[in-house]
Amino acid sequence: MKKILLSALALASAAALPSAAEAGVKVGTLVCRSQGTINQVVSSSETVLCNYIPFGRTRASETYVGTLDTYGVDLGITGRTLMTWSVLAASFEPGQPRSLAGRYFGTSVDASFAVGVGAKSLIGGPDRGFTLQPTSLQVQEGVNATVGVARLTLEEAEPVAVIYKP
Repeated sequence: MKKILLSALALASAAALPSAAEAGVKVGTLVCRSQGTINQVVSSSETVLCNYIPFGRTRASETYVGTLDTYGVDLGITGRTLMTWSVLAASFEPGQPRSLAGRYFGTSVDASFAVGVGAKSLIGGPDRGFTLQPTSLQVQEGVNATVGVARLTLEEAEPVAVIYKP
């Protein structure tokens, strides 16, 4: 069973990734964290907090809040999840949106029993100009099996003032 799930994961991930020519060049890394979700057989939805780190640190990191929806075969309960993507842009034309805010669509394959792995390859953002490719497999806790279509909606997070109390 484990071999079948891992084979399906590898096959779906490889098929979902666009070729390097389509994807463009790496502009940064997006790291998202979630507290988990209870999957509802054909769908799930979870809130994610993401941090975008531009490649080469030419700009400050950006924070996003988002929703990750999955549709397909989606069974189980997941706990804390960590997802990491390489952010690729088609071009660097002046005046193009620099924000990752927007909707991304693609495939999702996850499997876990206590600790698990998964991968999501997504395309979207402003003018569908970004590709999110798994830098490494996501790491999650729980008991879960998912094969389906994923939608990630990102919004820029508002800065929050930090108050330090002695």
